[in-house]
Amino acid sequence: MGFDWAKWVNHKIEKGEAVVRPAGYHKAVEPLQGFESRLNACRDLGELEGFANRRRLNPELPRWNASERDAILRRKFEMENSRNERRKKK
Repeated sequence: MGFDWAKWVNHKIEKGEAVVRPAGYHKAVEPLQGFESRLNACRDLGELEGFANRRRLNPELPRWNASERDAILRRKFEMENSRNERRKKK
């Protein structure tokens, strides 16, 4: 006989260790729209590198145009400088 998950969940609810919410309570993550929002979503240099070099995984994707390349390099420069500023404060 397998584990009785329904009994386990009901026990957790009764003890107050589980929360019951109505269906549809959780909102799905909205996909990022546009180049700028995707670029700004990069939190570190590794993510930015993966974003910038996405064609390594799928060569069929379009190439970056000049303004997009400039924006990527500007974001990289911002990230590197913010990291250097934190080092100087220590």
